[in-house]
Amino acid sequence: MHKAGVPIVAGTDGSGLELVRELELYVDAGFTPAEALASATMVPAHLVGAGDKTGSIAVGKNADLVLIDGDPSRRIGDLRQTSMVMMDGKTMDADALRTASGISGRPRNGN
Repeated sequence: MHKAGVPIVAGTDGSGLELVRELELYVDAGFTPAEALASATMVPAHLVGAGDKTGSIAVGKNADLVLIDGDPSRRIGDLRQTSMVMMDGKTMDADALRTASGISGRPRNGN
């Protein structure tokens, strides 16, 4: 479907922790890492008519951001190496968020 141009939108019904694995599976299925990232950002924003307000980083757009130790546009598993989260204008330490959620340490890197 992806090769035929059908928009694929990432998203799970879980806690959100599963999303990185879902994106890894998309890469395993033939997406580039950048296409997998777009399936969780720009593609859904465009499909719901919100691409002018969100879905990518640009002046005037709303965005929650993460600081990654790596380059998920080249290696999607680097998303597991999040070090900082910015949400609703607040900056949060990802390791502290993991600890508060009962997760001990950063996960191993996948693809």
